[in-house]
Amino acid sequence: MEKRVDKYKNPHSTTQRILRKFLYIGMIVVTICLTGVMLGVGVAAGVVQSIVKDEKVRSKSDLDKDLKKLFETSYAYFQNKDKDGNPVLIGSLRAENQDRTLLSDIKEVSPNLTNAFISIEDRDFYKHQGIVPRSIIRAAYQSATHASSQTGGSTITQQLVKNLILNDRSKDLERKSKEIILALRLEQVYNKDEIFRNYMNVVHFGPGAHGQQMYGVKSAANGLFKKDVKDLNPAQAAYIAGMVQRPNALSPFYSDSANKEDTKDVNEGLQRGLKRMKLVLSKMKEYGYLNEKEYQDALAFKLEESLAKPEQFQNAYSKYPFIMFTIEDEAARTLMEKDGLNLAELNKQGKYRSTLEQYKKLASTKGYRFYTTLNEQLYTEINNDVLKGISLRSRVYPKSGKKYEEELGACVIENQTGAVLAFVPSTHKFDKNQKDHCFDVQNQPGSAIKPVLDYGPALELGLLSPQAKIVDEVIKKGGGGGDYKNANEKFQGPVTVEHALKFSLNTPAIKTFRAVGQERAFNFIRQMGLNPHPNDTESAAIGGNTYGFTVEKMTASFATFANGGTHHPPYVISKIEDADGNVIFEHKNKPVEVFSPQTSYKITKMLRGVVKGGTASIIGRKINAKYDIAGKTGTSSDYDDLWFVGYTPKISIGVWAGYDYNMSMTNKDMAKNAWVNIFKAIERINPQLLAGKFSIPGNLGFEMAVASFDRARFSAWQDAKKKEEEEKKKEEEEKEKEEGEITIPVITPPGKPPGPGKPSEPGDVHHQNIPFPFDSQRERKFP
Repeated sequence: MEKRVDKYKNPHSTTQRILRKFLYIGMIVVTICLTGVMLGVGVAAGVVQSIVKDEKVRSKSDLDKDLKKLFETSYAYFQNKDKDGNPVLIGSLRAENQDRTLLSDIKEVSPNLTNAFISIEDRDFYKHQGIVPRSIIRAAYQSATHASSQTGGSTITQQLVKNLILNDRSKDLERKSKEIILALRLEQVYNKDEIFRNYMNVVHFGPGAHGQQMYGVKSAANGLFKKDVKDLNPAQAAYIAGMVQRPNALSPFYSDSANKEDTKDVNEGLQRGLKRMKLVLSKMKEYGYLNEKEYQDALAFKLEESLAKPEQFQNAYSKYPFIMFTIEDEAARTLMEKDGLNLAELNKQGKYRSTLEQYKKLASTKGYRFYTTLNEQLYTEINNDVLKGISLRSRVYPKSGKKYEEELGACVIENQTGAVLAFVPSTHKFDKNQKDHCFDVQNQPGSAIKPVLDYGPALELGLLSPQAKIVDEVIKKGGGGGDYKNANEKFQGPVTVEHALKFSLNTPAIKTFRAVGQERAFNFIRQMGLNPHPNDTESAAIGGNTYGFTVEKMTASFATFANGGTHHPPYVISKIEDADGNVIFEHKNKPVEVFSPQTSYKITKMLRGVVKGGTASIIGRKINAKYDIAGKTGTSSDYDDLWFVGYTPKISIGVWAGYDYNMSMTNKDMAKNAWVNIFKAIERINPQLLAGKFSIPGNLGFEMAVASFDRARFSAWQDAKKKEEEEKKKEEEEKEKEEGEITIPVITPPGKPPGPGKPSEPGDVHHQNIPFPFDSQRERKFP
């Protein structure tokens, strides 16, 4: 075939390129000479700077900053320990598909690996001062003449400068001159082992068996052979050192094919890598790092059989995706607060989300160790058991025409600390539904809010007591718009607070909320991390919030009662260490006293009744009576949201069930049944978490007959009831008279006292030893 001739090609271009290359060599030699003079005695700086333009002679602090800018993979751990007493690894945080673990000392590396690097990359490393002029000139000459044999001209020091400080692989004179200057400077301020250590942390090795790009020899040893870098044998060390030249092409795990099942490229990469390994081994023998037997043993080693396998690596984002994303978010927020950033202020400024993303990247790439409060077995078992006996039902959302299945979120919190021990993020796998229904999704709480927003504050302010009566009756909504109703649309007249809470009556809760005052009530729940929306009104008293709250926050608010009225904000990260093992953050409890122990116990006592015979009696029937349990159900309008938040003396468990879009639930016991499943899983794994009884604090005070704010309504109800009874009696008397009935009086025998008096109606109050009325408990002097 006739060779194509490019008519536009300059016939002198080859000669010109050769001339330019030799000019390049000459300039490099001049740079070396002038740089040596400049760094040695401080003259000729102007000439050198005219070549390298804006490059300055960097101080040690400047170089320190450059060497410390390396990313390093961060890791997260469960709270439970392995057989050696170390926290169990959850996995590594995302670092844009990159994996790096830094050496802190060159002694962490097998001598086989350091010898392999020196043999193939820089045999004079421990002799030169940063550059080898003959090598630079030889490499430039080979490049200019297109020699068949090409040898590298850069020392290990120069490679460190190129890859980390300059981060520039261009081949122009200015870049090469900067590289030489900085290599010489680096050798002045660091010793050889420090330079070698940093070099081994920088080098790229392509993808490992885990599919991530490997940077640094620790990651390479792990990703290629599932070994610690100190345990590499000569063949493995030679293979790793040989990869520096072309990391992807020599990788046994790299494939350029779009078909990931195609192993052709992978096999070719392994064969190229083995060929390169043999070259490195021959150099190690030539320079005296291996004797003949060691050399032959290394050649005979079946390296391909020692390669790591993908299944040896735990991909945390595949196994625990919800945990990892939760840790990312909390880690970022923790580091932001550690740096003195005000999250609420950032949110007002519209900068919160962007700042959070910056810190998530920081959290993933600085070699941090995040120690969490999560228990591995508890998390696994409650997620396995939560749907036992529960069938998920699907519905079509009218607005989109799409079908959705029921969802669920749950949280287990330690009352005395706020530590999140486990959670249920979803009823579905992450690839089907990525919403975290424990930490992220807000839902209307329904009647589950009543203890924390209505009755808790009212008890604390002395406006009522558990046996005080409130009239359950029709009341108008604030601002008009109809009446408040109970779920069964019936009203019971005067009922005790305990009864109203036990059966989740709405109008007593609204009356209580109004008596406390909206802003004052909202201030109580703000102290527990439940921040109302600006549009929330008095309908929030029965769970009609604009957005609502997360399961995590609702569960932590109930833990406040279990903890004697002291609230501990929930948290997942207990401690953070930097890459050197220094503790840079340790969680410290920040207790907030929201309610008194007396108020908390009264709420707890009433909520026991909810479980034993109220709206959550199904739980009381399914759980062993030996456990001391209190809790509250919650249902939003049309059964769109179902809740049960319950607690024991040590832990609180909150469950929400519903659809991701407002549709009514047909399985109205789903949240309660899921709560029972979680409770029984915990009972099986660690029954001590459920043990104990709630202690009774002193000075519980006296019971009111009627809630202080409802006395007028109670009197009006009594008057109306009395009038009704009188009219009824009168009607009966008239009827008897008309029918001519004869009434025979009952005569009490002489000497026999009349029987004890009884109230004519349950609503009549005949309490003994109870002063009535009085304004509040705070006005009484209790013994």
